[in-house]
Amino acid sequence: MKWGAEDKQRLWFWAKLQTVFSRMNWFKSVLNPSLMLIRLATTAVFLASAISAQSSHIYDMSQPAGGSRIDFAMHTLFGKLDGDDYFDIPGEIGFEVTSPVEPFLTGQLREASTGPLVMTPLVHGWIPNPLPFLPHLVDVYARDLEFYFSGLPFPIDSATGNFMADAIISFTNGEIEIISLGVTTIWPMASLGSDPFQIPGRIKQYGGKVEAILDFDLRWADSYGGMSLAVDCSGLIPCEALIPGVSPSLNVPALVAGQQATFDYSGGIAQSTTWLGASVQGLGTTPIAPLHIQLDLQSPIPVSTSVTDAAGNCSWTLQVPNASGLSVWFQACQMGLTTPVVATSVQ
Repeated sequence: MKWGAEDKQRLWFWAKLQTVFSRMNWFKSVLNPSLMLIRLATTAVFLASAISAQSSHIYDMSQPAGGSRIDFAMHTLFGKLDGDDYFDIPGEIGFEVTSPVEPFLTGQLREASTGPLVMTPLVHGWIPNPLPFLPHLVDVYARDLEFYFSGLPFPIDSATGNFMADAIISFTNGEIEIISLGVTTIWPMASLGSDPFQIPGRIKQYGGKVEAILDFDLRWADSYGGMSLAVDCSGLIPCEALIPGVSPSLNVPALVAGQQATFDYSGGIAQSTTWLGASVQGLGTTPIAPLHIQLDLQSPIPVSTSVTDAAGNCSWTLQVPNASGLSVWFQACQMGLTTPVVATSVQ
């Protein structure tokens, strides 16, 4: 079949007409109010998700030196065990929040980027034999246990910082050894975990620091190789982290007796009161509760105050006393922040 010039022109016309109608239908759909609302709603959800993803922050929150103390009790079919009744869990706790600073709206527990919590020291519990010259009826050893908290997102009261966290304990290492009537059972803990449970707590920002506390209380029970074991654990877990973008430091110049010296503070919170402290007795531990900090000075003396600029910096120009040979330790602080101690002496 041959196509004539007239046929080709007609085919071209229909093709153009279909293109026009197709574009008109698309244009109508764009102007359709209901479809526009759907598109706007979809776009809003997408943007909200994108903003949330960009603004959320994961803190690796450190505990006090040595970790938090957890009281516990172990039970078997033979009864409650004697022996060790607490352990420590040094390490950091991962805490994801919707924003790196207040207000915090939701949170989620997770493994810290620095690794799991470590249970120390080795825990040993036993049930004594009624005949004291015979071995224990049961010996239980918990060794090298490592774990972390995780769970689903949970709401945070933006005014008080209170929350009820949904949590799971996941073990990554360690074992429990049970010796009962001469029979030894090794219970590997890696890849095991608890059932979901709840941990009440609070998270608040204090200047350049975020503090959280978890009120940990859990009963964990399972059986292995015909032997059952139940463990009750409870304790308060305080933890803290600096907010992003702060790294306070103090620069102390050479101190010449009778002359002026300028002390420079940097890396702090913008437009915030800053204190300069000193000690002539050396290093120590001095909590300053209103500021939520602990100075590393013994018997610190307040030297001067200032207010940081928009970059978080400030300085003090002070008269150096006529006390050549005097050793002095300096430290600066803001709400929630302290600098490293700088030790020097007057020349």
